[in-house]
Amino acid sequence: MGLRFVFLGPPGVGKGTYASRAGPILGIPQISTGDIFRAEVKSGSELGNKVKGIMEAGGLVPDEIVIDVLKKRLEQDDAKKGFILDGFPRTIPQAEALDKITTIDMVLNIDLPEDILIEKISARRVCKNCGEIYNVADINREGIHMPAMPPKVEGKCDKCGGELYQRPDDKVEVIKERLVAYNKQTAPLIDYYRKRGILVDFKPTAGPDEMVPKIVELLKKHGS
Repeated sequence: MGLRFVFLGPPGVGKGTYASRAGPILGIPQISTGDIFRAEVKSGSELGNKVKGIMEAGGLVPDEIVIDVLKKRLEQDDAKKGFILDGFPRTIPQAEALDKITTIDMVLNIDLPEDILIEKISARRVCKNCGEIYNVADINREGIHMPAMPPKVEGKCDKCGGELYQRPDDKVEVIKERLVAYNKQTAPLIDYYRKRGILVDFKPTAGPDEMVPKIVELLKKHGS
């Protein structure tokens, strides 16, 4: 059974959280180009230094770099059975390049109103040490209830005790820039995949504990 999925959606919609929880249930890796680049920046590698300034300004890393990194990642053994792509493709040219590398079984288009996204992203806190993600916003309106996922001790990671921080690209002014970039460059992908008949829309209405089983169900149904 092919389980090759793309999670599409604006910044902060929960792609990473959903993918990191759904992947292990299905026995396939979550592949986030953002995570790969952040790890490279942290390690101070040549690639990391090349993309650091772009990412901190909320920009998009050039296609040729992203595609090269992704191709190498998809060649690894754990991705043979399938994968969830989180944060890629972001543009039509990237989607066309992806079509040359592999076949996609389904694209999950996760969507939330922009004001909720801004509130949600700016409340995100990440562990400097292990990368665990928390959220301090309790969102409860318009039929959407997303409870906060705070750490047990303020500013400290439950898993490793590391210090929590707000990523530079999670600040309100950068979020707004990221949403403009998303609407301009990534939103056309929705039509691209809808025309191919492999796009499924999903609107989260609650926290991950309730949403992940629904997402897993959808992925199982649409895997080939």
